[in-house]
Amino acid sequence: MEFTEERERKGECMKKNLSIVMVVLLGLAWYVTLSTWLGNERKYNDIIAEAQRLEEKGLYLDAITQYEEAKKIKGEVLVLEEYIADDYFAMGDYKEYRKKLNEIIARYGPIERDVTKLYDFTREYFSEDSVIELVSGLYEKYPDSELVSDYYDEMKGKYEERTYTYEKIYDFSGEYAVYEQEGKKGILGLDGKSVIEAVYDEIKFDGKDMQAISVKDGEDCFFINQKGYKTKMPEEAYTWLGAVSQSRIVAEKGGKYGYLDKNFNPKTDFVYDDATPMYEGIGAVKKRDKWALINKKGELVTEFIFDDIARNSQGICSVNKIIAVKQGGVFFFINGKGERLSEQSYEAVKAFETDSMCAVCRNGKWGFIDKEENLMIPCSYEDAKPFANGYAAVQENGIWGYIDENNYMAIRPIFDEAGLMTINGVAPVRHGNTWTLIQLKIKD
Repeated sequence: MEFTEERERKGECMKKNLSIVMVVLLGLAWYVTLSTWLGNERKYNDIIAEAQRLEEKGLYLDAITQYEEAKKIKGEVLVLEEYIADDYFAMGDYKEYRKKLNEIIARYGPIERDVTKLYDFTREYFSEDSVIELVSGLYEKYPDSELVSDYYDEMKGKYEERTYTYEKIYDFSGEYAVYEQEGKKGILGLDGKSVIEAVYDEIKFDGKDMQAISVKDGEDCFFINQKGYKTKMPEEAYTWLGAVSQSRIVAEKGGKYGYLDKNFNPKTDFVYDDATPMYEGIGAVKKRDKWALINKKGELVTEFIFDDIARNSQGICSVNKIIAVKQGGVFFFINGKGERLSEQSYEAVKAFETDSMCAVCRNGKWGFIDKEENLMIPCSYEDAKPFANGYAAVQENGIWGYIDENNYMAIRPIFDEAGLMTINGVAPVRHGNTWTLIQLKIKD
């Protein structure tokens, strides 16, 4: 029994001694670590002080060498990378400065001070196209950065004007637009060059089938292709032929309008005083001073009860399967069956061009609604055109500019008139009596 108790006392003593040793060793380890850290901190601070001393003497390359030594102690540290970038700039090595800032942003994300440095530097020392390339790249990678978004908005309204000018340029249909010169009409492309010379009295096409461009030449109405070759001509004489839309052609004969199929076979009687192209299976026809809806079969969907029908740049009334009509002194929206869609009403409406917003007028000012008639942009403009491809032309103080879908004035008002924006970022604009095209340098 005594032997056992002695062994237990010895065991306890060994445990205590071991614990003491462990504490001593741990303390020693901490001491060594702390000493090493303090030593590294002193060394690091000495290196930074030396780098700053060298900078004061203008020895920037030597300062960079010191910062590289500091990186061996601290590793990749943002502030060291920024010091190095600043020294490259100070010594005039702009290539390395630009490269280093790009590396910093790629590694650490869109740090505001570094993004600002890179943006300001690029804007001062490089072309506008280089700034646009920079901003577009940053926005693609960091769309959630508020600063990057601000720079992107600032640059996305940059544009260049084509050198070709005309008396009038109408809105584009696809990649082509009708232009007017010396009282005659032709067709031009997105580059502003004439595709079909202005030799016709009228031209109409849908922008899709360039083998079926409707033209009027004197008393004759017929179809041509984009090379100007005649492709189709009706046997019967018409005073006007519209473009083919959903296999129907609006035509005029003897001062009255009706519909033909694409082979010029009559699909309605010619008894109307006006008519719109068919789209989404619906068109509109006019008798005297009233309008009605009509379908592709030539059947009236409504009576002649509307005072006006809103039409877009292609003369179409039904887009997104809703139609703006005027009755009782106000405009409101109906569907293809003639049923009113809401109780909302407007003083005027510019019909939808796409599935984006259309322009509406209230209290003498224009704003924008979506397909559900939600007011997305307040009625605050003197005039406006519907949205097309992310932009809408708006008028302030008698001149026109362009806003984006967030109501940001991407192109400040400078034009006497402005047309719809294409998917390619091209739009017709007027300065005085002359029309030309603008091309956005950034297109969403």
